[in-house]
Amino acid sequence: MLVASPLLALKGLKTLGALLALAGITLLILEEELYIPLLTRLYGILWRRKTANIIAEIGGGPRTVMLIAHYDSTRAAFSFNPARVRSLRLTIKLNFASSAAVAFLTLTGTLLGNSFFFIASIIASTPLIASSLILVHREIFHNYVPGANDNASGVAVLLGVAEHLARSPDEVKGKARVLIVFTGAEEVGLLGSYYFYRKSRDIMGGSIIVNIDNPGIGSLAFTECEGVILTWCSPGEFRRVIREFSSLKGVRTVTYKLLPTDATPLMRAGLRAVSLMAFIDSMIGNYHWYSDTADKVSSENLERAKIIVLDLLRAVVEQSPPS
Repeated sequence: MLVASPLLALKGLKTLGALLALAGITLLILEEELYIPLLTRLYGILWRRKTANIIAEIGGGPRTVMLIAHYDSTRAAFSFNPARVRSLRLTIKLNFASSAAVAFLTLTGTLLGNSFFFIASIIASTPLIASSLILVHREIFHNYVPGANDNASGVAVLLGVAEHLARSPDEVKGKARVLIVFTGAEEVGLLGSYYFYRKSRDIMGGSIIVNIDNPGIGSLAFTECEGVILTWCSPGEFRRVIREFSSLKGVRTVTYKLLPTDATPLMRAGLRAVSLMAFIDSMIGNYHWYSDTADKVSSENLERAKIIVLDLLRAVVEQSPPS
């Protein structure tokens, strides 16, 4: 929309160009707010391949804990090449600045009737054009990546947790209902979690949700806030609990400002959600690129992540039942 807006305005369709510019910048700012209500539903309409969530349940009691990991992979993209991925956050910021400039210049040119602003807007849209071409190039020329860190590592951790609970069901029996959820199609708009959340509305509000994503390499951390442009956080009391638990376990809590996860829409909704991830200098190691192979995943990371999730589950179970 933003790329097209000054082009249309320069062709004489000023009102249409201005409307596209306004719609484009609004959608960009509200991306997380609209991710499930708009974008995920649109992806669901366009997505014609079969996918599925895999759900297991163990225990039962006054509390509900959902443990989530997505199992799908994605195509490689130029922006995620290890030689360039460190500039990803800069690219996001540059695209936002470009979007704001395009919207401002196109609207100003429409109001003043001056084509100079439309030409300046086209120039300002250069980063957006480059990003669009990268996405097109990805779909045409790139293949799916192995996905060892993103997110076979999260799946491995969750399988380890599930195996432990299956062998020791008394840890949660009569204390907590634990849902083990492997979601599909996360990489194409959080589709799997969208359908799971929609069918679990009656229990979501009282649940604690732990999303495990990319824990295979780097320093483990819990996310207490997530978002791309806007930032969404879990409720304050829950964040305090996670900080205290993280401090005891020697892991950090961070604000994650890259691509959305299965926990992002839950934070937007004000639910008690957190992601367990791993970072190398604030970046995810080896994801969305062909280097995301099993030999680069740390088995020590996976074992530690499993223990952290189990300890968090025990801490939840040992709390007094909700009133």
